[in-house]
Amino acid sequence: MPLSDLDTATVIHSIGQLSGAVQSMQQGVFARIDDIKSDIRRLEESQSQRMTQLEDRVGKRIDVLDTRVTALEVEDKRLIDRTSRLSAVSGGLGGSVGGALAAGLVELLKRI
Repeated sequence: MPLSDLDTATVIHSIGQLSGAVQSMQQGVFARIDDIKSDIRRLEESQSQRMTQLEDRVGKRIDVLDTRVTALEVEDKRLIDRTSRLSAVSGGLGGSVGGALAAGLVELLKRI
């Protein structure tokens, strides 16, 4: 059955409308894809900023701990030095006192 000019025009018109609808849908899909790409970029930037902040906080904590460890090492060395001086003084003093007591005991034993 041959198509009349009116039927051909109607088919062509319908194809044009369908083509326009598809093009409109395509533009909408592309716009959504661009929105999704923008969202992903924002999320990546946000995550990168959070990681940088976390690295900074961890770095500061490590620096504080390093400072504390250094202070404790200095204090430890100071205490070791002080203890060794006291040991030398008390050891020398104790040795002198012990020697004097031993000498005194020997003299007492001689007189008995």
